[in-house]
Amino acid sequence: MNRRCSRAARAARGLLISAVLARHSTAQEAAASFPPPVPAEVEVRGVRPSRNDSEFKISSAQARQAPGTQGDPVKVIENLPGVSRAPFGSDQLLLWGAAPEDTRVYVDGVEIPRLFHGSGIRSTVNGDLLRSVTVTPGAYGADFGRAVGGLVRLETRDLPGDGAHAVLDLSTLDASALLSAPLGERTRVALAGRYGLLQHTLSAVGARDVGEFFAVPRYGDYQGKAQLALGERELLEAAFLGASDVLSRSAANRDPERVTALDANNRFERVYLRYLRSAPDGSRVEVVPWFGHDLDRSDAHFGSKRALLEQSALRWGLRAEQRSLVVPGATLSLGLDFAGSSTHLTREGSLTIPAREGDVSVFGQPPGNDGNADQWSTTQLDVAPYATLDWQLGPLTLSPGLRCDGYLLGASRKTPRVRLTPAIGQSALEVRFEPRLAARLRLGTRVTLFGAAGLYSQPPAAADSSAVFGSPTLGPESALHASLGESVSVTKTLSASVIGYYRSLSERAVRDPSPTPKLANTLVMDGTGRSYGVQFLLRQRPWHGFFGWIAYTISRSEQRDGPGAVVRVFDYDEPHVLTVVASQLLGDDWTVGLRFRYASGAPRTPVEGALYDETDNRFQPIFGAQNSLRLPPFWQLDARIDRRFRLGRARLSVSFEVLNVTDHANAKELAYSFDYAQRAPITGLPLVAVLGARLEL
Repeated sequence: MNRRCSRAARAARGLLISAVLARHSTAQEAAASFPPPVPAEVEVRGVRPSRNDSEFKISSAQARQAPGTQGDPVKVIENLPGVSRAPFGSDQLLLWGAAPEDTRVYVDGVEIPRLFHGSGIRSTVNGDLLRSVTVTPGAYGADFGRAVGGLVRLETRDLPGDGAHAVLDLSTLDASALLSAPLGERTRVALAGRYGLLQHTLSAVGARDVGEFFAVPRYGDYQGKAQLALGERELLEAAFLGASDVLSRSAANRDPERVTALDANNRFERVYLRYLRSAPDGSRVEVVPWFGHDLDRSDAHFGSKRALLEQSALRWGLRAEQRSLVVPGATLSLGLDFAGSSTHLTREGSLTIPAREGDVSVFGQPPGNDGNADQWSTTQLDVAPYATLDWQLGPLTLSPGLRCDGYLLGASRKTPRVRLTPAIGQSALEVRFEPRLAARLRLGTRVTLFGAAGLYSQPPAAADSSAVFGSPTLGPESALHASLGESVSVTKTLSASVIGYYRSLSERAVRDPSPTPKLANTLVMDGTGRSYGVQFLLRQRPWHGFFGWIAYTISRSEQRDGPGAVVRVFDYDEPHVLTVVASQLLGDDWTVGLRFRYASGAPRTPVEGALYDETDNRFQPIFGAQNSLRLPPFWQLDARIDRRFRLGRARLSVSFEVLNVTDHANAKELAYSFDYAQRAPITGLPLVAVLGARLEL
């Protein structure tokens, strides 16, 4: 295993991702991907009130220049405060100690299931279509729900109306294209697509065995958007989004029962309309109906044992909001957030694969002998009216809100399938009232105190509603969020803030600890948890060509798996996370940047011995205290340099980015020998150079 790791590292060390460009149309604005939008008479994008000072918003143009993003503005999220470092090769989002599945991602108010492609290589939405990226780690307003974690919101930009434009990037990482053109005086359209080429790059440089340790998916995505100006301040948009990932991995072994393989296929599609109307006084109406489909399939083989989970879901929803000025200084927002889904699932194999948070296992451990199978379907509906008042009283701004989520949860089978026994379904109605409050107090011109608190809930995962592998009677999980902080404007562009946060979780679905769980009750809602910490941020907005920030979070995340159970460290707990980002414009054509990241190692459960199992002819590990061991701390330095060229009306940008400049070997996982007598770390990629270019004509 160590020899294979070494070969993979040497092959990956020489990986150079270069870009080859082709011709396409004009772009005239140096600071963004598109020229300025068409005249203001069709601009209806009102400013959304910021009710949470812990949220971090950055423009797409600025985010693209940040080191470590490889030109993808969405990847700037990895650098933002409140975001923990996800494991290498992972597309997970970890906000303020929340589990990845507890955070929601929205594009123009439409929920999508994944922000990144399979290994976190690229975002699933083309950055050239985006206006901004906003991360809210917690304590958000009443206009969003169905999440006990945080939010990530992507806002698409207005399309240019002064002629045809195009962006085409071709590299050994991926190939992408975007075309935009007006159709008449009031209509504009854009199409975009991307196809991953990384697997071909690894093969070309002789790094085929890298796939044994790092997930290398074949990925692609596509988007389209049309805008129709209905009036001076009235706009209708139509858009579609789609993304897919295909992953195949295998690890050979002379023993057929130790051969492992994984085939995964994930994709999603979304179609939505968006109607917007604004008034000069700031009033605004927005209506967004949408429809989509998700497919997630994971088929793993461990010798002769199989672990299959397939989910096919139809999803639909409607967001509608009216914001109006009721009295001077007070704005009332009334809205409806409706979402529904119908999911068909098939699962086969062990109860412990895929693993749940809290499951004790080691890397590559095969499944046990508890194999089973089930087919079922679920239906979930949530109707959530909400109201929020933004009221400014001199230096004090209050934003009270109330959201009422009415969940209708249904499952096709209340009990496991037994011969020809007819299916008896399960349905339940759950109503959750969720008051929320945010407040800001300005102390002079430079200092602001702020705080936010609220109740939150989210429906159970469809995969947990199996009568065999879970429980059809699971209800929503609940959470309490609270934050308190202070921000100081040191100068017009330099600010500092400190935020303390607390999140309490209840009614979490956890495994029934009893040796013989009740029928159709493998999971119970006895789990509780909490996460708390302090976040520091020093941010320099663009000033004389320089921007950057220093973000540091010290935190703790804990879980309890039931009454009387011991409090344990959360699987994703990272007590210390530090990120330093700096970018400097040199003259008119050069930009240099650095990024440094440090994070505590992820918790692991140590193996203290092993027993030989004659039935399976393999050793079974004996575990120590759960999550009492940590991987070594992660740290990495990245550097980026950009050079811009003007070719008449065209603009060419060439970037060179070096990840892990110091070639530091960061441990991403622990691997054990077959008898668990030896342990060695599996390290992430070493120094990697990324050469990219961008031409706009």
